[in-house]
Amino acid sequence: MKKLFKIAINFMAFVVMAVCAFSFSACEDIETLELSLRVYNYEKSAFYAENDVKMNVDLYRHLAPKTVDKVIEHVKAGYYNNAIFYKESDYISQIMFGDLKFEDGELKQNLINGKLPSEIYGEFEANGTTGSNLVSAKGSIGIWRSYYEADTETYRASSNARNSGRATWYIPTATISSYDGYFCVFAQYDTEDTANAKAISALTTIFSNSDYYTEYVIYYTGEYGDLTFHAALKSDWADADTGYDADNKTYNGDTVFEAEGNQLVCYNYRTVRIPNSVSGEITAKVKSIKVK
Repeated sequence: MKKLFKIAINFMAFVVMAVCAFSFSACEDIETLELSLRVYNYEKSAFYAENDVKMNVDLYRHLAPKTVDKVIEHVKAGYYNNAIFYKESDYISQIMFGDLKFEDGELKQNLINGKLPSEIYGEFEANGTTGSNLVSAKGSIGIWRSYYEADTETYRASSNARNSGRATWYIPTATISSYDGYFCVFAQYDTEDTANAKAISALTTIFSNSDYYTEYVIYYTGEYGDLTFHAALKSDWADADTGYDADNKTYNGDTVFEAEGNQLVCYNYRTVRIPNSVSGEITAKVKSIKVK
């Protein structure tokens, strides 16, 4: 009887140790980022205090290791510092962040040593990865990517576009069920946390009021593989006399790039909502990010 009792005790100890080891391993696979934001409070005509809108984001390496490692690499290199939040006018249920900056009064591409960040392997179910079971909903963060090529009537999947994610985050403000299985959701934040909630609410307010943002058209010129980024005010782009010539696909006399074949449509022209500036300072950006 004593022998059986001893065996049972040893077995229970083993189970407890195994559970602890598993829990420790899982915790080791979660990295937390602290985002220091600079966001304007239009109600009080002043920027929020930094601690009031400081976000904490958990990255899940065990679900999307390549994506998380690349994001952390960019964080430590300072890539995201001073990047702006924005919205694509065609994707109103998400806030974007990472690939754009506003400097010297101009909208610019966020680059690393003059180049785009390298592509990230697409860690999502449609690309053969089943580890990330997170969905695109409020409280989650995913890597934005280009996955369609242009067509006059529809979109069709491009054969080489599943790994086109680079460094841009999309932050859903509502559930986007159509993304399930087709985008890598690599992080989450606590929607009940006061600072997180206030930050998302403030950003949503800015992009919901046309007095608080300005629309730009981002477009490219040149040949695929050697393209030049441009940004024009939407009002200039739509000008009947000097704006975009749809028949000749030109703007200001320059040919505007349009994707063909397996080229990625992220280089087609698109309209974005950019937060306005107050006293020369953009009203929605990340000052810095650090790994906690």
